[in-house]
Amino acid sequence: MIDRTKKKNNQLENKGYQIRPSIKRPDHVAIIGGGIASACVAYALTQKKIAVTLYCKDTEIAQGASSNHVGALFPLIHQQVDDISLFYQQAFWHALKYYKDLYNKGYTYSHDWCGLLEISYKIALEKRQGIFQKSNPWPEELITSVNAQKASKIAGIKLKHGGLFMPSAGWIAPAELVQQLFIAAKASQYLTIKNQLNVSVLHQQHDDSWQLETNKGSINEKLVIFCGGAESIKLNVIDELPLTSVRGQITTLATNDHIKSLSTVICHKGYLTPAHQQQHCIGATFEKDSFDITATNAGDQYNLTMLEKCLPKLVPWSEQDITSNKARLRCMTPDHLPIVGAMPNIAQHKKVYAHLAKDKNWRYQDPAPMIKNLYLLTGLGARGLCTAPLLADILAADLTDGEYPLEKQELFNLSPNRFVIRDIIRRKFI
Repeated sequence: MIDRTKKKNNQLENKGYQIRPSIKRPDHVAIIGGGIASACVAYALTQKKIAVTLYCKDTEIAQGASSNHVGALFPLIHQQVDDISLFYQQAFWHALKYYKDLYNKGYTYSHDWCGLLEISYKIALEKRQGIFQKSNPWPEELITSVNAQKASKIAGIKLKHGGLFMPSAGWIAPAELVQQLFIAAKASQYLTIKNQLNVSVLHQQHDDSWQLETNKGSINEKLVIFCGGAESIKLNVIDELPLTSVRGQITTLATNDHIKSLSTVICHKGYLTPAHQQQHCIGATFEKDSFDITATNAGDQYNLTMLEKCLPKLVPWSEQDITSNKARLRCMTPDHLPIVGAMPNIAQHKKVYAHLAKDKNWRYQDPAPMIKNLYLLTGLGARGLCTAPLLADILAADLTDGEYPLEKQELFNLSPNRFVIRDIIRRKFI
């Protein structure tokens, strides 16, 4: 397991654009959002006695992707050790401890740490599993190879294929979790939630504070943290970042004698969860650049067909077994890593770091130009449950001059300004 106690280091170095800005600890912040990212940030900051006002556009919190019936908690792990896998491994262990600690404090939510089984349902995945077996790049408590017999025993149902098993993974009811995080934050008496308040425009004032234009008039805030999902990425200033929306529809089906004993989360091209309240979730569709959250019969049929194609005759479900469906949006980044940190001044980046287009190793010691008092935690994709707690702790360190849970290069891999730096190096602006 990775050491999470590495100290913050703001010493000037050859890559000044990697230095995270230090600010005076705020007494109060505003958060735009209402899902798992907002909940984790609100909880982290209120525990540090920073007052938080949350602006949520919906009638209740957790109405976006966090409203799903069940969500799987597991890391994105490749067959080789790379930056993406290392980050998600650290985020996963961090989240697991975080959620268990919350539960043990009395903030309970439906969940089961039942593990997750990635089924090797086709030849390419069998080859991938074979590489895992030979190289053993990850510890067994994170992921291990199992044959069909062992997989069947783990799952509690007969499976034709083995796969890769993550014994510490599981599922959570996201809406319940988000509710409990906000209840825990409110218990500090440092959190105020304002629902049905949609922020449509951000205006920075002469004193670097922000005027928020909303459906209920203008609001002034000293420091703003954007934790919105894909439905909010067209908000001005935020729209300068390469964020995209991917629509995903899930389908909930009634359990039956064929599948009621399922005892672990199963991933194939999609996923299948154990029964929660006598219902299983399957999904999900993946539709790029869509902002439509209307669930469709076609989406349900896609999910049923995908399950039958990957795991034939596992369970005889049909449209008549559907109890509900839901379409929500994933907020994605080009490199499949989330975003956390200060919003960069992109125009100034292009000027200050222009020489990187000629020499990517050119030394810059000055910190990057940022837009003051605007921070982000977004781009969580389909793994918000896995990454939000660690990202919230990083953001809390940004605002309080605290210790970071990751090293400097790992932090830059998550920084909002990484995209403009890479584009300069790739000579996109010449």
